[in-house]
Amino acid sequence: MSAAVASPLLCEDSQGIPRSLPLLAALVEAEARLFAATAAASRPADSGLVRAFRGCAAPKVPIRVFMEQIHLLTRSVPATQGMVRIDGTAFVLAGIYLTRFVRSAAGREAGILVEPATAHRLVAVAVLLAAKFGGHPPSNWSWVFEDSSEGAIRAGEMAGLEGRFLRAIDFRLFVDSAGFDSFCKVLERGPRAPSAEVGCSSKKRQAVAAAGEEDERRRVRARVPLPAVLSN
Repeated sequence: MSAAVASPLLCEDSQGIPRSLPLLAALVEAEARLFAATAAASRPADSGLVRAFRGCAAPKVPIRVFMEQIHLLTRSVPATQGMVRIDGTAFVLAGIYLTRFVRSAAGREAGILVEPATAHRLVAVAVLLAAKFGGHPPSNWSWVFEDSSEGAIRAGEMAGLEGRFLRAIDFRLFVDSAGFDSFCKVLERGPRAPSAEVGCSSKKRQAVAAAGEEDERRRVRARVPLPAVLSN
């Protein structure tokens, strides 16, 4: 990776929180707000992928707090007990993996969005995979996600969600230096303002859902624009 681009993002504050964490949280939170009121986010899940990532309950913990809790909890356990150490690189990789997932053929076909009901589980799996790919495979840390979500995400969910996520992105976990640097720049720019195209598409999806036309709804879902934030 390019040290010139990455170094500021990987620096940690007095609590050990890398700068990449709040920047990624800001993108995810903006994405969740963007789609919170759309028909796609509010209608009942009609695909297994959406149902899985909505889970039984949506965590009420803000995304940034959720991510900070994950990070700090992993550091609270002595390294001798085999706990993973998440660094700033992992949060950059997690953002790249999350983008790949939402933009994947499986994600698009399912109509999955980074919305309040899915955001925490999507982030959790992306961070899990980033930690593993970063060379720090944890022995057993599913409890971290349960504790960080105040029990809304059950530890037993994580293995199944990880498998679904990996299959959707065709197990593409490698990120070259150019891709890493590119996403660092996305993080630095921060969230974009919602575009008129996204707003228009949202109104169309609401009208279609209200009409109850299943075939047309599937066609609209397939045309859902790439996320305004994560498609930078």
